[in-house]
Amino acid sequence: MLHYVFRFSVIILILLPFYLLLRRPWKRDRKRECVLCIFILFTLALLALALEGTWQFPAQMVRDAKWRLSSGYAINLIPFHTIKSFFRHFIPGVFMVNIVGNIVMFLPWGFGLPLLWKKRQSVFSIVLFSALLPLFIETTQLFIGRSVDVDDLILNFAGGMIGGLGYLLIRRRTDKINDYSL
Repeated sequence: MLHYVFRFSVIILILLPFYLLLRRPWKRDRKRECVLCIFILFTLALLALALEGTWQFPAQMVRDAKWRLSSGYAINLIPFHTIKSFFRHFIPGVFMVNIVGNIVMFLPWGFGLPLLWKKRQSVFSIVLFSALLPLFIETTQLFIGRSVDVDDLILNFAGGMIGGLGYLLIRRRTDKINDYSL
């Protein structure tokens, strides 16, 4: 788990100067820009880690994906199959990365979208975007040789939904949270 946290942190540190140069946050609302910076860097680091794989020419990636779909190689489409196996054969470090990590990594996605954009504050929008990003990642992983697992989709979606629910609960208690929204 620490390995992933370290890699995640390094990606954020590499991206930070580019964000600061491109966005020039010091000329805008500093509070919102700070939150936006964290959200964007977190999302980019998440994508960088999730989309590590074997990138090839597009035609080869499509051929590989077709073969994987026909053979079932490194693909799980049975809901809760992998999740059950992590509970059945419990190894704390593996469980933390694959179950807890898959949920926690998407909490900021579900929380940040409605926090930063008023158009994303509806329950429908939170559900939609909590599903779209994990679906994009799992679909892309089919083409880059990574394992594709419906359970990752379920766990990532759950993380986004928990983050979105957290936002909605905090918004009920305070109006100050709307200071960050556009």
